[in-house]
Amino acid sequence: MTSNRLSSVTRFSLCFAPLLLAACSFASGPVNDPAASIDRAPVTVTALGADEVLSRIKPMPPQQIPNGECGLFLWAKRQDTPLVFFQRSGGNTFMHLDGQVVELTRTSAVDQIALQFYQAQTFVIEGLTVKIDVKPEQIRSLQQGLKIPSGSISITTKDGWSAAMPVAGAIGCQ
Repeated sequence: MTSNRLSSVTRFSLCFAPLLLAACSFASGPVNDPAASIDRAPVTVTALGADEVLSRIKPMPPQQIPNGECGLFLWAKRQDTPLVFFQRSGGNTFMHLDGQVVELTRTSAVDQIALQFYQAQTFVIEGLTVKIDVKPEQIRSLQQGLKIPSGSISITTKDGWSAAMPVAGAIGCQ
């Protein structure tokens, strides 16, 4: 049982490492408007869920962190590990919802990890409430990068329908 567990952790790490490296590449030059530099390139992947709530989420394009900034990256816990959530150290937060990359407005945050990153955050966008709950590893510092081995994104519509997606991620800095 232990060897199976190690092999699944190893597989997850092997899938996760290239995504983190791709997501944390250098951006060129200073950025005055954090929302202007978000990569909104279309992603030709289908929705991440079959129900009427999760089907609204699509994978984000790869994101870059400008020098001197940090970012929180969350990937769906599934075999293809698509990036589903990106947040900058300044607080700007993005998801690909209803066919476009949109900026979310944070309405609450508790249990600060570092900078503008929190263990529990709530956001709103056009009739949707998005809740992020993450559990970072405590063995490293922000400068070394923090792994987020477990977490969830839950979405609730204005009509009261909701669904949740398990995620894993990292906070990395340039």
